[in-house]
Amino acid sequence: MGNVKMQKVDLCVIQDNELAQVFLKTEKKPAVATVVVVDQTVPPNSPEVSGLHKALREKAEKENIPFYYGKGMCGKLLADGLLKPGQRAVTCDKAAGAAGAIGAQVTCADPTQLKQVLETGELLLEEPENGALKETVKLTGKLPEGLSAKDLALSLVKELGAENLAGKLLSLTGDTLEDMELSEKMVLCGVLEKAGATAVTVEKEAEEKTDVVFDAAQTKELAALPGGYKEFAVLEELPVTDVKSVFIGGTTGGNLKDLETVSSMLKGRKIAYGLRLVVAPSDADTYIKAATAGYITDILEAGGIVINHCGNPEVQGRIGKTEVMVSNDLENKPGYAGFDTSKTYLTSTKAAVEAALLGTLGYKEEAPAAEEEETENHSLTFEGRCWKFGNDIDTDIIIPTQHLNYETMDEIKVHAFEPLRPELAAKLREGDLIVAGNNFGCGSSREQAAEVLVANGVHCVIAKSFARIFFRNAINNGILLLECPDLPDDVNEGDTVKVELDKQQISANGKTYKIPAIPENLYHIIMDGGLVKSIMKKVEKGLL
Repeated sequence: MGNVKMQKVDLCVIQDNELAQVFLKTEKKPAVATVVVVDQTVPPNSPEVSGLHKALREKAEKENIPFYYGKGMCGKLLADGLLKPGQRAVTCDKAAGAAGAIGAQVTCADPTQLKQVLETGELLLEEPENGALKETVKLTGKLPEGLSAKDLALSLVKELGAENLAGKLLSLTGDTLEDMELSEKMVLCGVLEKAGATAVTVEKEAEEKTDVVFDAAQTKELAALPGGYKEFAVLEELPVTDVKSVFIGGTTGGNLKDLETVSSMLKGRKIAYGLRLVVAPSDADTYIKAATAGYITDILEAGGIVINHCGNPEVQGRIGKTEVMVSNDLENKPGYAGFDTSKTYLTSTKAAVEAALLGTLGYKEEAPAAEEEETENHSLTFEGRCWKFGNDIDTDIIIPTQHLNYETMDEIKVHAFEPLRPELAAKLREGDLIVAGNNFGCGSSREQAAEVLVANGVHCVIAKSFARIFFRNAINNGILLLECPDLPDDVNEGDTVKVELDKQQISANGKTYKIPAIPENLYHIIMDGGLVKSIMKKVEKGLL
């Protein structure tokens, strides 16, 4: 056994997890100031959890212990006033270590330690095998433009190594911290403690002895790969990975600054088709401020889901066996938010929102295996002359009702866009593209609106947004629909527009626009020329 150190504890925080049983079984009144914070499973997701909440509430009431139910994540509540600078707290959740940003020490206890704290008001810490119990990390310089505290935190863990953090009391100092907001310092403390440190504290003044110096200018835009804080990858070097779920929230990921970032990036745009974006503010106060500022509205209009301020993927938003999630929170252990075969990548808020918009994470292109390639009718590039329209182009404009009585599509197609531009049908050529504003294809559900585009040689439409029924009809007829909020305002009619699906981009007039990845099932339907043709192709191959 190494050197040990007894520490006086100022506050013990009980939460609604497995360690709560230690508290419930304690017969004597705690020997230290104690609060109960229910923040793990709110609202309860099972009768057992509901029973736990009831037991915690009753014991807290009996012993006159402050009880916080669904007010927010523990670390945020500690930083906002439950804990004071210079104090020591013991909690039941490592994420609460983010409160070390205020200059306090927050340690996550195991069952034995928690019992000891409740009985004596003291915490025993043993010097780790990997060095001194306490170490000082000095952060110098400024972050590169566009990078965040989360990027700095991940870069720091990569530099130090998670195995070297285990059991350490870390003190963060240095000029880098001077320009950081409290929420950013909480990210640093939260990530480092989650990665293995016993506690992480931001110190105003550097100690004479500095164990590690890290230049913030060396920060990279990283992702912590699934399975803990063991492996990292620069996003630019990470192979393109399909993403099915994005989580924004938690103690360090659901603050007001993060929600403002999410709102600004999503405003007027839509998340990738088939992707789940789940957003959880860190606490009730943040939720109210975000709603007042319009951030919640922007998230919902983009297709996201906003859950309660104690929500997390382990309770709300679990993913499938082989699905990939990107999160700006702190957890990516095996099986988190799903199964052992599901995967969670940890990134900055900015990178997580980009993943939600694109449906992918990473930028490195990998050539598909030769045996999986299908070249027949499967071009990855669309290039053609564009015809430009404004907002709310409905199906009556695309093809007026009175012309649907003709017997053949050849007779119908010459009337395309007639109410608005009667001359256009004669000018359309094979390979031309339509570029439009918001809500293209609104109005009736008639499938002929999609059919007439194909008949006139239009196989790709780029718009700020589409009406949902038209979207489905277009896919069924083999038309590629792409949402791109900026391009329609930048191009002029007659410009050449190039769509490169393999690069997830559109280019026009020397400018490039990122687009979401096309789900594999929809991609094959489009490239096969529509739903019916795609099904027949599978039948011919004996796949159906």
